[in-house]
Amino acid sequence: MSERRWRVGAIGGLLAGVAMGIVLHGALGLMPTIGALIGVETVIAGWAVHLFNSTLFGALFAGIFDRAFFDDLRVDVGGCLSLGVIHSALLGVITGGLLLPTAIALEGATSLPVPTLPVPGLTAGFEFGAIIAIAHLIYGVVLGRVFAALTLADGGIEWLPIDLVER
Repeated sequence: MSERRWRVGAIGGLLAGVAMGIVLHGALGLMPTIGALIGVETVIAGWAVHLFNSTLFGALFAGIFDRAFFDDLRVDVGGCLSLGVIHSALLGVITGGLLLPTAIALEGATSLPVPTLPVPGLTAGFEFGAIIAIAHLIYGVVLGRVFAALTLADGGIEWLPIDLVER
């Protein structure tokens, strides 16, 4: 894989992270909690951690899916979108089901102090989970679309007058 593809993945991950972060912070006020994972419970720290991770996960996307095995899916925008959504769904399961609980345990906390919507009971938990799922879906769609725009000859975005990376 070329250095250009890593760069495309990182750019896509960063842009996707911004879109996802807007949902996470706007709907749940989650950025301070994300910052708390590094011991700094502020919005700025949360954004920094989130965007750093998003960029790394975007580069990982390119590293995983820019292989001959996935050539048939990377030939059009729809295939790139599919790969982005698959990648983000796997990230959601791995980060939410393994990495986040591990980070919480290492910090000595017994539960994650996540804000939920003001609906008591199971609904609040369901709504929180649904917003997290939607945020990951948005990450995957944006990541896949940016990857397509920057790697496919006919994948450009008409309203975007610049080509960030040579194809």
